[in-house]
Amino acid sequence: MFPGSPMKTISQQVDRLVLFALNWQIPDSFGDNQDASPTIEEVLAETRVNRQKTILYSLTAPGEHPIWLSTSVGEILCHVRVKPAVTSHAPLLLYHHGFAEIPFTATWSRLIPKNEPFPAHSVCIQAPYHNSLLEPFNPGFSSVQHVYQMFAGSLRIMELMQEQFEAEGAAFTMVSGLSWGGITSMLYEGLFQKTAAAIPMFSSPNLAQVLWDAAERYNRTLPVPRETVNDLFDFTPIYERCEQERVFPILGEDDLFFRYDAHAHLFPEEKLVTLPSAHVGAMRRANHQLRRRVLDIMEWAANNPR
Repeated sequence: MFPGSPMKTISQQVDRLVLFALNWQIPDSFGDNQDASPTIEEVLAETRVNRQKTILYSLTAPGEHPIWLSTSVGEILCHVRVKPAVTSHAPLLLYHHGFAEIPFTATWSRLIPKNEPFPAHSVCIQAPYHNSLLEPFNPGFSSVQHVYQMFAGSLRIMELMQEQFEAEGAAFTMVSGLSWGGITSMLYEGLFQKTAAAIPMFSSPNLAQVLWDAAERYNRTLPVPRETVNDLFDFTPIYERCEQERVFPILGEDDLFFRYDAHAHLFPEEKLVTLPSAHVGAMRRANHQLRRRVLDIMEWAANNPR
């Protein structure tokens, strides 16, 4: 798509409008007591699946299932949506939605349509605080700890689902996600290092850059100093723990959230794939290319066991 085309202009305008709305939804309490915030790894250590309230034996069956989390900020209810493969020995794809994506299955259902065959088990993970439109902002962004809790809750659910499916014979596990879900997939691989491949879509590990880009675009001062935001939300050090040959990043050439010029340098040039798309609606416009990419990486993973 050539620069200045009407479709590019419209797509980026949608990105701008959504960025504006998201930026002004962050509550002022986000800046409170950031110096006393735990690390993301400390929040993860205090997050566990409540195995008394969660019906574990049903989690590999088709449909939507509740998962209860016990955390230091209280009990949290999340869900997963499961689409099993025909055979139990098929691979597993764990997919994570974007920030404030309601319903949480919206982009997953485009990547893996209900009535089309897919050669793997697929599970869509719901992050904490994603049961309604306002929850991702408040309580989700009410404090640094709550932001970390959104990631940590998803990571524990991903770990649980990998354990459940591999216990029933799944050949291997891949993780993927769009935007916020892409960050989550890199965190999962970096912290656990037990997936065959990670496919972050329209994403990078540097959430701090996204927060500052949005604030500067709309002349809003974040309630946290820039250096602190970088320390808290640039997850590049965790991403660098990943086995790099197993990470297959995808960026949008017209993306105003994860701008190509600000994030491409984080990935090896030979591994990075770009698509001519903006951020919002990427799965709608590029779902066939993304699905093909996932299938190609799945074939690679089958031939390159961990």
